[in-house]
Amino acid sequence: MTTVVPERGIAALAGGGEISYEVHGGKNAGTPVLLIRPLGGSMALWGSFRDRLAESRRVVSFDFRGVGSSSPEDAWVSTNGLARDGLSVLDHLRIPRAHVFGISLGGMAATWLAIIAPARVAKLCIACAPARGIELSRAGLRRELTLAACFVRPRREVEASLVDRILSPRFRSAHPVQTRQIERPLEADPTSRASLLKHALAGLLHDARRELHRIQAPTLVLAGADDTLLGTASPRSLSEAIPHAVFEVIAASGHDLTLEQPIATATVVSRFFRS
Repeated sequence: MTTVVPERGIAALAGGGEISYEVHGGKNAGTPVLLIRPLGGSMALWGSFRDRLAESRRVVSFDFRGVGSSSPEDAWVSTNGLARDGLSVLDHLRIPRAHVFGISLGGMAATWLAIIAPARVAKLCIACAPARGIELSRAGLRRELTLAACFVRPRREVEASLVDRILSPRFRSAHPVQTRQIERPLEADPTSRASLLKHALAGLLHDARRELHRIQAPTLVLAGADDTLLGTASPRSLSEAIPHAVFEVIAASGHDLTLEQPIATATVVSRFFRS
């Protein structure tokens, strides 16, 4: 089987800084897809989820500032700012309109992208993300405390422990080798603790509730049936607040659908973008 080498490049930002990106399936026609990462890990973690999408579409992925080969992030990071960085990548590649998929922190950024630039989003898929980052509930407090505990670990373990926490207990138990394969590169070349904290804070402070009615793109909201981090209630509430959005649960998956059920999730997403 021939390995297809993706197009790699750097997008310069108008206000300074650079974003590292990759394009898979570059010869495919149709509306491209923009992928926006969750907290933890570089775009390399899109793996077979991205590969499946790229079988029929041009797929653009990028690393947040402070991650991978992208330049350091600003002193202040917001989900709105992450969305604008995604737009800068589309501008650099001269893509006028794209389907947008974002998961967790990336789902929050994708939400803002559809709000601030409706003409640039053909269809929107938000996975495992709430309308508001911090929830004033016992479940929300437990989630934030659990993630906060990851940041007190040794530097090389912080990012891997965040990703490990996001994986469901069922997945970690059933796939110990795959779990270790996910963790190993994160420990070898970790994102700085400061960058991860800034991105985590951006997620906590995310609040798009008053603007959700402005989303014009057909929208699919996904949740993992075994998501112990966020659950299914918050994504369902998000879908109910977006005009004409559709909600769907991915079976046998925790918070990161693209790691636990990459093919099943890609199949659902591809079908939605194709319809």
